Amino acid sequence: MFYLVTANVVFTQNKPPTAVSRTLQTQNFAADTKKTLKASINALQDLDYTIDVLNSDVGLITASRTTEQKKAEVFSDGVDPGPSSQNNKFEEEIDAEEAAKKEQTQTCVKIFGVAVVAVFFVVLLSAIFGDKDDDSDDDDDDRPSSSSSSSGWRRSSRSSHSSNKTVNNYYQDNSPKGPRIYRYKVTINIDESGPDNTNVRVSASGELEQDGKILESGGIYEPEFFKRFFASMNKSIFLNENLPSN
Repeated sequence: MFYLVTANVVFTQNKPPTAVSRTLQTQNFAADTKKTLKASINALQDLDYTIDVLNSDVGLITASRTTEQKKAEVFSDGVDPGPSSQNNKFEEEIDAEEAAKKEQTQTCVKIFGVAVVAVFFVVLLSAIFGDKDDDSDDDDDDRPSSSSSSSGWRRSSRSSHSSNKTVNNYYQDNSPKGPRIYRYKVTINIDESGPDNTNVRVSASGELEQDGKILESGGIYEPEFFKRFFASMNKSIFLNENLPSN
C-alpha cells in the first residue's frame, strides 16, 4: 500500500501527505551519532554535493548542488509554476502579435494617406492641363502617373509586411536559448535514538532555471532519490567499520 501511494504521488507530481514524506525521508542506522554524521558527509560528497552548513552539536547539515543534468522530479506545493510560465509565454506571444499588427495597420494608414494625396494632385494636375490643352496624350501621360502612384503604394505595402516579418523574427529570437540549470538543496537532521542507533531525516528541494527565469521550484519526494542517499550512507558506514585505519 505504501508503494502504491508513493507511485501515485510520483505520477501526479503533487506533495505527498506528511506521513508519507516522513517515511520516505527517515531511516534508522545502527551506529552512533558521530559515525552517522561522518557517513552523511561522505554520502553528500559522493553525490557531488557541497557542504554549506555543518553543526555537529545539533546534528544539522545543509548541502547544495548545481548541475545541467536532471537528478529528481520537483513536486510543487499545490501550485505548478511550469504552466504559469507557459501562460506568460503565450501572453507575450499575443502581445507581440498585437504590437506587430498595430504597427502594420499604422503603416498602411500612413501609406494610404500619402497615396490619396498623390492621387489628388494627379487629378488636379490632369484637370488643369486638360483644360488648357484638351489633349488626349496628356491624359495618357497622367494615367501612368496614377499607375505609378498605385505601384508605389503596393511596394510600400510590401515594405510594411517586411517590417512585420522583422518584428516576428525578433520575437522568435527571444525564445529560451541558455542551458537548463538544476539546483538541489539537501537538509539532514541527525537524532540519537539509542547508544548505537541514530535516526536520520533528509529533506530536499530543487529548482529549474533557464535564462535567469525559474521554471520549476518545489520539494523532492521521489523514493529513488532517498534510496540512493541512504544506500550511500550505508556503504560509507560499512567501509568505515571494515576498512583498516591508517
